[in-house]
Amino acid sequence: MTPLRRALALWVAVLTLVAAGGVLTLVLLPDVGATMRALLVTEVLFAAVLIARARWWSWEQVGMTRPALRSHRGVLAFLTVVALSPLVGGIRTPADGILVLLVGYALTGFTEELLWRGIVQHELRPLGPVRSVLLTAALFGASHLANVFFRDGVVIVLAQCWGAFCFGVAYGAVRNRIGSIVPLMVLHAVTDLAAAVGALPKIPVLVAEDVVLLTFGLVLLARDRRVLHDRDRHGELAVG
Repeated sequence: MTPLRRALALWVAVLTLVAAGGVLTLVLLPDVGATMRALLVTEVLFAAVLIARARWWSWEQVGMTRPALRSHRGVLAFLTVVALSPLVGGIRTPADGILVLLVGYALTGFTEELLWRGIVQHELRPLGPVRSVLLTAALFGASHLANVFFRDGVVIVLAQCWGAFCFGVAYGAVRNRIGSIVPLMVLHAVTDLAAAVGALPKIPVLVAEDVVLLTFGLVLLARDRRVLHDRDRHGELAVG
Protein backbone atom coordinates (compact mmCIF):
# COMPACT_ATOMS: atom_id res chain seq x y z
CA MET A 1 0.00 0.00 0.00
CA THR A 2 1.33 3.45 -0.93
CA PRO A 3 1.89 6.15 1.71
CA LEU A 4 -1.07 8.16 0.43
CA ARG A 5 -3.39 5.15 0.54
CA ARG A 6 -2.29 4.35 4.08
CA ALA A 7 -2.98 7.93 5.12
CA LEU A 8 -6.39 7.87 3.43
CA ALA A 9 -7.21 4.59 5.16
CA LEU A 10 -6.38 6.18 8.52
CA TRP A 11 -8.56 9.18 7.66
CA VAL A 12 -11.50 6.95 6.73
CA ALA A 13 -11.08 4.95 9.94
CA VAL A 14 -11.05 8.10 12.09
CA LEU A 15 -14.00 9.65 10.28
CA THR A 16 -15.98 6.42 10.64
CA LEU A 17 -15.19 6.04 14.32
CA VAL A 18 -16.09 9.65 15.19
CA ALA A 19 -19.25 9.61 13.05
CA ALA A 20 -20.38 6.31 14.59
CA GLY A 21 -19.66 7.69 18.06
CA GLY A 22 -21.64 10.80 17.26
CA VAL A 23 -24.67 8.80 16.13
CA LEU A 24 -24.51 6.35 19.04
CA THR A 25 -24.17 9.03 21.70
CA LEU A 26 -26.98 11.02 20.12
CA VAL A 27 -29.28 7.98 20.17
CA LEU A 28 -28.26 6.50 23.52
CA LEU A 29 -27.64 9.78 25.37
CA PRO A 30 -30.18 12.24 23.94
CA ASP A 31 -30.22 14.39 27.08
CA VAL A 32 -26.43 14.79 27.24
CA GLY A 33 -24.97 18.01 25.82
CA ALA A 34 -22.85 18.10 22.68
CA THR A 35 -19.67 18.94 24.60
CA MET A 36 -19.95 15.89 26.86
CA ARG A 37 -20.82 13.62 23.92
CA ALA A 38 -17.80 14.91 22.03
CA LEU A 39 -15.63 14.26 25.09
CA LEU A 40 -16.84 10.65 25.28
CA VAL A 41 -16.02 10.08 21.61
CA THR A 42 -12.62 11.74 22.06
CA GLU A 43 -11.85 9.28 24.86
CA VAL A 44 -12.65 6.36 22.54
CA LEU A 45 -10.50 7.86 19.78
CA PHE A 46 -7.70 8.44 22.31
CA ALA A 47 -7.74 4.74 23.24
CA ALA A 48 -7.91 3.64 19.60
CA VAL A 49 -4.93 5.80 18.60
CA LEU A 50 -2.84 4.51 21.51
CA ILE A 51 -3.64 0.90 20.57
CA ALA A 52 -2.78 1.54 16.92
CA ARG A 53 0.47 3.27 17.87
CA ALA A 54 1.51 0.33 20.05
CA ARG A 55 0.69 -2.10 17.25
CA TRP A 56 2.36 -0.44 14.26
CA TRP A 57 4.60 2.50 15.21
CA SER A 58 7.33 3.25 17.73
CA TRP A 59 7.27 6.38 19.89
CA GLU A 60 10.29 7.67 18.00
CA GLN A 61 8.60 7.26 14.63
CA VAL A 62 5.59 9.32 15.68
CA GLY A 63 7.70 12.10 17.19
CA MET A 64 7.34 11.43 20.90
CA THR A 65 10.94 12.47 21.41
CA ARG A 66 12.86 15.32 23.04
CA PRO A 67 12.37 18.40 20.86
CA ALA A 68 15.16 20.62 19.58
CA LEU A 69 14.05 23.58 21.70
CA ARG A 70 17.18 25.72 21.77
CA SER A 71 17.48 26.13 18.03
CA HIS A 72 13.75 26.70 17.51
CA ARG A 73 12.69 28.75 20.51
CA GLY A 74 11.47 31.56 18.27
CA VAL A 75 9.12 29.28 16.36
CA LEU A 76 7.59 27.84 19.52
CA ALA A 77 7.37 31.28 21.13
CA PHE A 78 5.40 32.51 18.12
CA LEU A 79 2.95 29.61 18.36
CA THR A 80 2.58 30.31 22.09
CA VAL A 81 1.69 33.95 21.42
CA VAL A 82 -0.90 32.90 18.85
CA ALA A 83 -2.33 30.30 21.23
CA LEU A 84 -2.73 32.80 24.07
CA SER A 85 -3.97 35.71 21.93
CA PRO A 86 -7.70 35.13 22.70
CA LEU A 87 -6.95 35.90 26.37
CA VAL A 88 -5.89 39.49 25.63
CA GLY A 89 -9.43 40.70 26.33
CA GLY A 90 -9.75 38.72 29.55
CA ILE A 91 -11.39 35.43 30.48
CA ARG A 92 -15.06 34.50 30.54
CA THR A 93 -16.64 31.66 32.48
CA PRO A 94 -17.43 28.79 30.09
CA ALA A 95 -20.94 27.34 30.14
CA ASP A 96 -19.66 23.75 30.17
CA GLY A 97 -17.34 24.21 33.14
CA ILE A 98 -13.59 24.73 33.15
CA LEU A 99 -12.78 21.19 34.32
CA VAL A 100 -14.65 19.59 31.40
CA LEU A 101 -12.82 21.87 28.98
CA LEU A 102 -9.43 21.19 30.56
CA VAL A 103 -9.87 17.42 30.31
CA GLY A 104 -11.42 17.57 26.87
CA TYR A 105 -8.80 19.82 25.29
CA ALA A 106 -5.91 17.97 26.94
CA LEU A 107 -7.21 14.73 25.43
CA THR A 108 -7.82 16.41 22.09
CA GLY A 109 -4.35 17.96 21.96
CA PHE A 110 -2.63 14.67 22.77
CA THR A 111 -4.80 12.53 20.49
CA GLU A 112 -4.89 14.77 17.43
CA GLU A 113 -1.18 15.56 17.46
CA LEU A 114 -0.25 11.91 17.95
CA LEU A 115 -2.60 10.88 15.17
CA TRP A 116 -2.04 13.58 12.56
CA ARG A 117 1.37 15.20 13.07
CA GLY A 118 2.69 11.95 14.52
CA ILE A 119 1.31 8.92 12.68
CA VAL A 120 -0.18 10.31 9.47
CA GLN A 121 2.61 12.79 8.74
CA HIS A 122 5.13 10.02 9.41
CA GLU A 123 3.35 7.79 6.90
CA LEU A 124 3.43 10.55 4.26
CA ARG A 125 7.13 11.40 4.77
CA PRO A 126 8.20 9.57 1.58
CA LEU A 127 6.27 12.23 -0.40
CA GLY A 128 8.61 14.95 0.86
CA PRO A 129 8.47 17.50 3.70
CA VAL A 130 6.16 19.95 1.91
CA ARG A 131 3.61 17.57 0.41
CA SER A 132 3.49 15.47 3.58
CA VAL A 133 2.57 18.54 5.64
CA LEU A 134 -0.03 19.85 3.19
CA LEU A 135 -1.67 16.46 2.69
CA THR A 136 -1.71 15.77 6.43
CA ALA A 137 -3.27 19.19 7.03
CA ALA A 138 -5.91 18.52 4.36
CA LEU A 139 -6.84 15.18 5.93
CA PHE A 140 -6.83 16.75 9.38
CA GLY A 141 -9.19 19.44 8.19
CA ALA A 142 -11.47 16.97 6.41
CA SER A 143 -11.64 14.79 9.52
CA HIS A 144 -13.64 17.57 11.19
CA LEU A 145 -16.56 16.83 8.85
CA ALA A 146 -17.70 14.34 11.49
CA ASN A 147 -18.40 17.30 13.77
CA VAL A 148 -21.82 17.64 12.11
CA PHE A 149 -22.96 15.25 14.86
CA PHE A 150 -21.83 17.68 17.56
CA ARG A 151 -22.46 21.13 16.06
CA ASP A 152 -25.59 23.07 15.11
CA GLY A 153 -24.83 23.92 11.49
CA VAL A 154 -22.96 22.71 8.43
CA VAL A 155 -21.45 26.17 7.86
CA ILE A 156 -19.80 26.07 11.30
CA VAL A 157 -18.39 22.60 10.58
CA LEU A 158 -16.99 23.70 7.22
CA ALA A 159 -15.37 26.68 8.94
CA GLN A 160 -13.83 24.26 11.45
CA CYS A 161 -12.47 22.16 8.59
CA TRP A 162 -10.78 25.19 7.06
CA GLY A 163 -9.45 26.33 10.42
CA ALA A 164 -8.06 22.86 11.13
CA PHE A 165 -6.31 22.87 7.74
CA CYS A 166 -4.64 26.22 8.50
CA PHE A 167 -3.69 24.95 11.95
CA GLY A 168 -2.33 21.73 10.46
CA VAL A 169 -0.10 23.53 7.97
CA ALA A 170 1.60 25.51 10.73
CA TYR A 171 1.89 22.64 13.18
CA GLY A 172 3.05 20.20 10.51
CA ALA A 173 5.79 22.58 9.40
CA VAL A 174 6.91 23.09 13.00
CA ARG A 175 6.86 19.34 13.62
CA ASN A 176 9.36 18.98 10.78
CA ARG A 177 11.52 21.70 12.28
CA ILE A 178 11.71 20.52 15.89
CA GLY A 179 11.49 16.77 15.26
CA SER A 180 8.92 16.25 18.01
CA ILE A 181 5.19 16.47 18.63
CA VAL A 182 5.43 16.89 22.41
CA PRO A 183 5.38 20.73 22.49
CA LEU A 184 2.66 20.69 19.84
CA MET A 185 0.41 18.60 22.07
CA VAL A 186 0.66 21.22 24.81
CA LEU A 187 0.23 24.16 22.44
CA HIS A 188 -2.73 22.48 20.74
CA ALA A 189 -4.53 22.09 24.06
CA VAL A 190 -3.69 25.67 25.10
CA THR A 191 -4.93 27.04 21.76
CA ASP A 192 -8.29 25.29 22.05
CA LEU A 193 -8.75 26.20 25.70
CA ALA A 194 -7.83 29.86 25.21
CA ALA A 195 -10.26 30.14 22.29
CA ALA A 196 -13.02 28.66 24.47
CA VAL A 197 -12.53 30.89 27.52
CA GLY A 198 -11.17 34.07 25.92
CA ALA A 199 -13.42 37.11 26.29
CA LEU A 200 -12.72 38.46 22.80
CA PRO A 201 -15.32 37.78 20.05
CA LYS A 202 -14.66 34.18 19.09
CA ILE A 203 -15.24 34.18 15.33
CA PRO A 204 -13.00 37.18 14.47
CA VAL A 205 -10.27 35.80 16.73
CA LEU A 206 -10.42 32.35 15.11
CA VAL A 207 -10.37 33.84 11.60
CA ALA A 208 -7.33 35.94 12.51
CA GLU A 209 -5.59 32.89 13.98
CA ASP A 210 -6.30 30.89 10.81
CA VAL A 211 -4.77 33.56 8.58
CA VAL A 212 -1.70 33.92 10.80
CA LEU A 213 -1.11 30.17 11.18
CA LEU A 214 -1.57 29.42 7.48
CA THR A 215 0.82 32.22 6.49
CA PHE A 216 3.34 31.16 9.12
CA GLY A 217 3.20 27.53 8.05
CA LEU A 218 3.57 28.32 4.35
CA VAL A 219 6.56 30.56 5.06
CA LEU A 220 8.27 27.78 7.03
CA LEU A 221 7.56 25.26 4.27
CA ALA A 222 8.88 27.62 1.59
CA ARG A 223 12.10 28.10 3.57
CA ASP A 224 12.52 24.38 4.14
CA ARG A 225 11.94 23.71 0.47
CA ARG A 226 14.53 26.30 -0.50
CA VAL A 227 17.06 24.79 1.91
CA LEU A 228 16.50 21.32 0.44
CA HIS A 229 16.80 22.69 -3.08
CA ASP A 230 20.08 24.42 -2.24
CA ARG A 231 21.45 21.24 -0.67
CA ASP A 232 20.52 19.19 -3.73
CA ARG A 233 22.03 21.80 -6.04
CA HIS A 234 25.28 21.96 -4.09
CA GLY A 235 25.42 18.17 -4.07
CA GLU A 236 25.07 18.07 -7.84
CA LEU A 237 27.78 20.68 -8.25
CA ALA A 238 30.11 18.75 -5.94
CA VAL A 239 29.54 15.55 -7.90
CA GLY A 240 30.05 17.38 -11.18
